[in-house]
Amino acid sequence: MFSRIHVAIGLALLLAFVFAIPVFAGGWAVITLDSLPAGVVAGEPLIVGFTVLQHGRTPMTGLDPTITATLHKEQFVVHAEPDSKPDHYTATLSFPKEGEWEWSIQAFSMDQPMPVLNVAASMAGTSNSITVKTESVKSISLLWIIRALALGIGTISFVIASRHQSRLAIALTAFCLFVVLGSFVTRVASGSKVEAQAEPPSESLSESSMSQVELGRQLFVAKGCITCHVNRKISNSSEYWTIEMGATDLSNFSANPEVLFMRLKDPASVKSDTKMPNLGLRKEEIEALVAFINSK
Repeated sequence: MFSRIHVAIGLALLLAFVFAIPVFAGGWAVITLDSLPAGVVAGEPLIVGFTVLQHGRTPMTGLDPTITATLHKEQFVVHAEPDSKPDHYTATLSFPKEGEWEWSIQAFSMDQPMPVLNVAASMAGTSNSITVKTESVKSISLLWIIRALALGIGTISFVIASRHQSRLAIALTAFCLFVVLGSFVTRVASGSKVEAQAEPPSESLSESSMSQVELGRQLFVAKGCITCHVNRKISNSSEYWTIEMGATDLSNFSANPEVLFMRLKDPASVKSDTKMPNLGLRKEEIEALVAFINSK
C-alpha cells in the first residue's frame, strides 16, 4: 500500500502537471500596460489601456479581460473592451475612496498584478478652498469700510481737538487710530491662517518625484517584463506569474547601459533571433528600466 507521503507527492506532481499544461499548450500571454497611471483621484474616471500578446508576439483578439481592484475588504471588477488595435483593450475605472489599491489585469490565462495605485482623496477640498477665498474677499471689503469710517471720524475729531482742545475729541481720535492699526494687525494674522488652509498637502507629490530606480521597478511589472524574467528585486516577486522559458534571471544581472538601452528599444537589432518582444517603450521608460535592472 502507498503511504500518505507517496500519495501527497503524487497529488503534488499531478497538480503541477495540470497547471503546466496551459503553459506548454501556448496558454500564456504578456500583458503590457500603456503607461503607469498618475494623479489618480477617488471618484474620478481613470482610463487604463493595455495590450495582450500571446508569447509576447501574437496579438490576441476576442478576449474579455477584467480588471480587479482591492482595498482591504472592498473590491470591484471592471470589464475591458477591445478597441481599434487587435491586441489593445481599454477600461474605465473609478475608485470609490482614497488609499493604496491593489489591482490586477486578467486576460487569456494570465492574472497579472500591477503596481499598487495610490489614489488621492476627491477634489472636494478644492471647493472648500474656494469658499475660504470668497469669505476672505468679503472680510477684506468689510475691513476697508471700517478703516475708511474710522479714518474719517478720526480726522474730523483730530481737527476739533486741535481747535478746541476737547478731551472727548482727543479720545475719539485715539480710538479711531487704534481701530485702523488694529484692523491691519488682524488682517495679517487671519491672512496667514487662510493661506495655510488653502495650501495643498505636501503628500500629493507627482510621479516626477519618484526615483528612476523605483519607476523602473514599477515599469518592470506594468510592461510585462516579469512575465518572462525572474527578478527578486521586485517586492513579493513570488506572487507574479513568471513563465521561465529560458529568459535571463535578472535578479543579479547588470549590463552596459547603452547595450541594455538598445536591447529594450529594439531587441531584434541586438539579437536577430531573439524571442523578446518589442514593447514600444518610450525613451524615459527605457532609461528607468535600465536604472532598475542595473541597480543593486
